[in-house]
Amino acid sequence: MRNTLTTSYLISAAILLNSASAATTLNHYYAHDAVEDEHGVIAPWYTGQNGQCDARIRVAAETLKRYPWTDPHKTPRSLPEYIYSGHWRISEDGTISIPRISDLHNGDYGQRAAYTIGALIEYYRYTGDAAALAHVTLYANALLDFALTPEDHPWPRFPISVPVRGIPYGQADPRGFMQLDIVGEIGVWMVRAAQIIGNEQWMNAATHWADLLAERRLSEPGLCPWPRYANPWHVPWEDRATGGVVYLLEFFDELIRSGYTGRDDALLQAREAGMAYLRDVLLPDWTGYDTWGRNYWDWGSSTQVQNVTTFTARYLMNYPEEFPNWPCDARNILTLFLNRAGVNSASNADTFSGAWAYPESRTCCDRSLVYAPQEVATAFAQYGAQADSEWAREMARRKIILNTYDFHENGVVEDLIDGGAYIHKTWFKIAHPWVLKNILHAMAWMPELFGAARENHIMRNTSVVTNVVYDEGLIRFDTHDAPAGTVTVLRLAYTPQEILAGNKPLKVNNEGNGYQVLDLPSGDKIVTVRHEGHTSITIRGDDPQESITEPALSFCKEWIVETVQGVSCRVAAAPDATLTVPFTGNQIRLLGGFAPDGGLADIYLDGQKQLVGIDCWNPTPRFDQVLYYRNGLSNGPHELKIVTRGAGNPYSQGSRIFVQKALSSAATGTQDFGSGGGPTDAQRMIFGYTKRTDYVDTQGHAWRPGTEFIIRLNSRGDSVAASWRTQPRQMLIAGTEDPELYRYGVRGKDFWVDVTVGPGTYHARLKFMESRVIDPKLRCVSVSVNGREMITNMDVAATAAQEMDSALLGDDQPSWQQKWPLIHGMRRAVDVVLNDLEPVNGIISIRFQNTLGGQAEIQAIEVGPGDGGRGVVPVSVPAESQPESGSK
Repeated sequence: MRNTLTTSYLISAAILLNSASAATTLNHYYAHDAVEDEHGVIAPWYTGQNGQCDARIRVAAETLKRYPWTDPHKTPRSLPEYIYSGHWRISEDGTISIPRISDLHNGDYGQRAAYTIGALIEYYRYTGDAAALAHVTLYANALLDFALTPEDHPWPRFPISVPVRGIPYGQADPRGFMQLDIVGEIGVWMVRAAQIIGNEQWMNAATHWADLLAERRLSEPGLCPWPRYANPWHVPWEDRATGGVVYLLEFFDELIRSGYTGRDDALLQAREAGMAYLRDVLLPDWTGYDTWGRNYWDWGSSTQVQNVTTFTARYLMNYPEEFPNWPCDARNILTLFLNRAGVNSASNADTFSGAWAYPESRTCCDRSLVYAPQEVATAFAQYGAQADSEWAREMARRKIILNTYDFHENGVVEDLIDGGAYIHKTWFKIAHPWVLKNILHAMAWMPELFGAARENHIMRNTSVVTNVVYDEGLIRFDTHDAPAGTVTVLRLAYTPQEILAGNKPLKVNNEGNGYQVLDLPSGDKIVTVRHEGHTSITIRGDDPQESITEPALSFCKEWIVETVQGVSCRVAAAPDATLTVPFTGNQIRLLGGFAPDGGLADIYLDGQKQLVGIDCWNPTPRFDQVLYYRNGLSNGPHELKIVTRGAGNPYSQGSRIFVQKALSSAATGTQDFGSGGGPTDAQRMIFGYTKRTDYVDTQGHAWRPGTEFIIRLNSRGDSVAASWRTQPRQMLIAGTEDPELYRYGVRGKDFWVDVTVGPGTYHARLKFMESRVIDPKLRCVSVSVNGREMITNMDVAATAAQEMDSALLGDDQPSWQQKWPLIHGMRRAVDVVLNDLEPVNGIISIRFQNTLGGQAEIQAIEVGPGDGGRGVVPVSVPAESQPESGSK
């Protein structure tokens, strides 16, 4: 989001100095001191067995669960205040307060709803903590009650997705922005919420929104079928829409999958219109300045932004049959964003200890480099799994580790890469709901690295998990549906002894329904279950987790044994009833129930009151659920204590706490975070190349568009327009059988290519072709690799001339050529090979500079393992010559 406030701070001089020489490293990232592995690549700061990602999502979820509620006398309905306001403050001790806001600053309402509802649904699948579903219910109902247009509006009962007018703590004004791509994003999660809760009202609302969108689509060729806004006359900028169409497509897909196709199949037709626009208009223009932009609610957003980038890449990967070029398209779009987001010197985006970090766009938001890669990394992670790409996996791995350096245990977060809070100190949805959603997505695609060790979790599911039970040696879950290709991926602390689909046993099977087991070094298992046509799955095995039941559980005061919903449990409603759970291990889970009369309780762990408590309220009963969990503890004796408050939240009909059992585990295992990873094969890039498919050279090698480079411009500069030479400079190029490698290029006074690699020794083959008839000093290039200068002021044309036949080097020229002189070596391929290169911080960083008043250029690069053979010997411009005037 574009910052609507102002701030000032000093940029770390250390960053500027480090980035000017070699790989960028800091002693401190975000909230913690840097930790690097033996290869100098970013490593987790967190040492708990559950892992850094699992710890991050727990803190995010607990912050949501303990958020202060509004005063029922000041608002139409008492709710957790994040539902009404997107602004927050958090003190150093973790105390949350809510500042006053204007209606303008409530404009993130729609995005906040989508992020939060979506994050909580995924969190429930991962943990079985049904408190998340209670919050989903509160948010979905509030959205329908306070953020829709009235019945007599031209778009009746439709989301006012950016309510910048109205009452922030009440009814939204339909003169707020009705931004349609954000409606699509809300709609996706409203459908999934309706499925997990079973709420028909929510599903009816979603189908109504989709009907209006299908009915009112545009049909002009070349235009997006929907404008950006339903009410553009209330918006201060243009209503042009581009890549945001993917949000609407995913919304339609969710409804079509559920069986709803609209009136007379209008939803199917709307989907096809959107798909045609994406396929035939946007993808061919993948380098367009706003093709993957125009989404942020608080400005025109006419540039590539990280959320549209990520959503589009994921959409292409989710529908590979409809987008057969997805391996190239998704990769191109994702890496183009790295290039575009790196132009602003106020942000100083770069690789840090080997991991990319960058802002949300070229215009925003200074040194806040944490939240954009948190989202973009999810698409890299999916690409790595789906394309079996070690390059993408490593890009994702490093980014996820670095960009979960941002949190403290008490919920305080720091989004400035050199420490401190900027966006996170104001905008709550970015600080925690956003992170909860995205880190869960990243973990889903990299469970072997980021799933909690020696625990049991559903990591990924192609449907919506509507109910899940995590018990000792037992996992039981239901999904909303199970169409063809339904798969659930789990990380378990044990080998399954039995897996049932309904009542039918599944077998180890690579084809059709069945399951596969992958052993991890920690002793854990990645279990992939295919269960087409079966929505109920049961998994049993020898779990290292152990039940703690009476008499080990110590109940004090008014706890009674009661059967609720067919489940026997201990129940307390009066204040100060205590439950004490002594355990030995590194993790604890308290299982119990949620009900309409559920109450509140405080939690103490090893005598320390926790910031988060227990809320057993839910509008529909759910038992065998997780009331509270804590992991990552030292492996030893601990004590958990629950103290009832004798009260409930404003929706509860009572104050009852329902406890069934506790589960603990002392199982240990090393959490592998992937140190030493990275591609070690050749990587080949053509710069300035905008074709959607890789170029395959005469040797059969594939060359992708060169996008992984940084060039500094300004906050409004576009790297593609400013530095890419996208049109062929020369058709016939001497000295090569592959002229396509030399026809394009990038140029600038100073830019660098950061190639992500694994440990090893490499070569770099730099491909040049000079076509500029200007003074040699204005076209010369110096090259350094990881801070070591290896080529100084090379004249590419003079270097190429060394390879020419002497018969072609005559100096006699006709008089008319004095105006357009022929320069020997022009339009000829030049390959310079640099050998014996070792990565620094997991990066081969190749920097191109012209320090004599001109611009350096490069056409293509190959970075590959081992020795690259012999290239030409660079020829430098004479040191004594002076630059002359000339046009570029």
